[in-house]
Amino acid sequence: MTRSKLPLIAAVVAAGVVAAGIVAVVGIAFGGSNANTASKAEYQATVVNARDRVDFALERITKSQSIPELIQRIKDASDTVHGAASELDRAKVAKGFEGDNAQLATTLRAFSATLAGTASTFSDPTFGNSLATANSLSVPEWDTVNTILADMKSRGIEV
Repeated sequence: MTRSKLPLIAAVVAAGVVAAGIVAVVGIAFGGSNANTASKAEYQATVVNARDRVDFALERITKSQSIPELIQRIKDASDTVHGAASELDRAKVAKGFEGDNAQLATTLRAFSATLAGTASTFSDPTFGNSLATANSLSVPEWDTVNTILADMKSRGIEV
């Protein structure tokens, strides 16, 4: 009697293995291979959104009508840039862009800190009349962000 059950058990096990294989193949075919990655198009949308938010915040700084408004808009930009960095940290990333994403998020975080420091300096009363004669800001991190974005663009992420 034990002998007659062995072929039945073998057939059930074989059917289970075949079914598991089919589920795996179908899952991979429909993009279920890695939940932590995004398509290039999905990742591009994430990066473009982050870039647009930062651009908008920086543009607002240039439209300031007073010193207090300038300081507040620099603080707001710092918050926006930090938020964009955090979103990139949490984002699903297209294969091959993991290092770029990490570098972009790190640079945006440094940019945010620079903006916060600038707002703090401008808020200091000892800074005095110097601010009234300033006509530009130079932030090296923004140049680095644009270099990273240009590299990503050269590799297929249209930003």
